[in-house]
Amino acid sequence: MSGNSKKIQIQSVIYGNEKQSLFRAVKGLRQAVSVYRKRVGDIEAKLVYGDASPEPIFSVDDIEQMQNLLDGVMEFVYKPFGFNSGTARGHNMMAEECESEYMMIMNPDILLEPSCLIKLLEAIEQDKVGMVEARQTPLEHAKEYDKNTGETSWASTACTIFTKKVFDEVQGFDAETFFLYCDDLDFSWRVRMAGYRVLYVPSAVVYHSKSLTVEAGWKPTKAEIYYSAEAALLLAHKWSDLDRVHALQEIYKVSGNEDEINAVKEYERRKEEGTLPECIDEEHKIAQFLGDDYCEMRFRIGAE
Repeated sequence: MSGNSKKIQIQSVIYGNEKQSLFRAVKGLRQAVSVYRKRVGDIEAKLVYGDASPEPIFSVDDIEQMQNLLDGVMEFVYKPFGFNSGTARGHNMMAEECESEYMMIMNPDILLEPSCLIKLLEAIEQDKVGMVEARQTPLEHAKEYDKNTGETSWASTACTIFTKKVFDEVQGFDAETFFLYCDDLDFSWRVRMAGYRVLYVPSAVVYHSKSLTVEAGWKPTKAEIYYSAEAALLLAHKWSDLDRVHALQEIYKVSGNEDEINAVKEYERRKEEGTLPECIDEEHKIAQFLGDDYCEMRFRIGAE
């Protein structure tokens, strides 16, 4: 690579994923890096898989197969954590060894459209841009964004790029507060609080597989229900919307399922022990809590 080559670390936290789907995602990533080189120029890319599974997903032979698949295109690093790190802590641990200018976080089931990397890296180089997000398909996230500038309230880490400089400046993800959900919301809002813009790039397309009900609803697991409820409570507390916290507590206690009730108990335990996150943005200049939404929405899936 030349001295002017861009350097990017691409990382995913994996947990019990099927090997076949991981190899399929990496083939798409390999193609996107190759297309970048053909159309733009040199890029030095490293793919890091942080494995939070109870037992490592990849064998020695699997690792060799992945390295052969990516030979000449990007470096591959496999890091079994040995414990269930959650997403925030997992990404922070991988970032500790990052020597690249750019960091890309993507879900392990994401498939990149070949020109996606080009468009995301073009966007991140604009003035005072701290974070850029790709458009997911077939189910696009409905966040509102400025159609001229792409500016939006927050970026999903299903597929996003930011600089290592910005990541270090905001001190990474808040792993002490968030285990599985809302860590990207909190991170995005802190990026904006630091004075940077967050952009949605609709021309940068990724395929993100989702399992939906016939009514176009999401089918969560028990763990997803619990951690989603826990994260919602903790996010509202950290970003100084205590009315939202109280409303969620009442909803979960009165009409919630067992997992949501347990999430309330965990919040109350942290409150009693004094381990809740410090409240920030007390003037509500950054964070938005609009009912169950965290920003204005353009549309609703399945709405009449």
